Amino acid sequence: MIKDGLPVEVNGKIDVARGKLWVQENIDQRRSVAQRQAELPLGSRNKESHRDRLLREQADNAALKNQILRREYVKASEVEARWADVLRRLRSKILAVPSRVRQACPNLSAQDVAAIDSELRAALEEMAGPADA
Repeated sequence: MIKDGLPVEVNGKIDVARGKLWVQENIDQRRSVAQRQAELPLGSRNKESHRDRLLREQADNAALKNQILRREYVKASEVEARWADVLRRLRSKILAVPSRVRQACPNLSAQDVAAIDSELRAALEEMAGPADA
C-alpha cells in the first residue's frame, strides 16, 4: 500500500488516522468485503445477521452525514436554485446583446439588430423547450 501512496511520516511510521482515511479513499470496498467473506466458514458466508446489517447501515448513515457536513454532497434544491440563478443571469446577458451590438456597430440597420435579437430569442426559446426535444 505504501507503493500505492499510503502516507508515511518522515520517520517511516504511518499516522493511523491519515492511513485509515487513505485506505477508505483508495481501497476497493468490494475487495475488502470479499476478503472478509473468504475468512468466514463456508456455511455462514452468505448469511448476514440482522445485527451485522444494522451496523453496516448505521456506519453508512454516519459516513453520509459526515460527507454532508464536509459539503461533499449538497441538496438537490440548492443545486437547482444555483443553476436557476446562473441561467437567469445568462438569459439577461443574451437579451442585452442586440443593444450592445447596436452601440458597438452604429452602421447596422434597425432590421439587422432586429434579426440578431430574433435569432437570440429563438435560441433561448429552443433551449427552454422540453429536454427531450
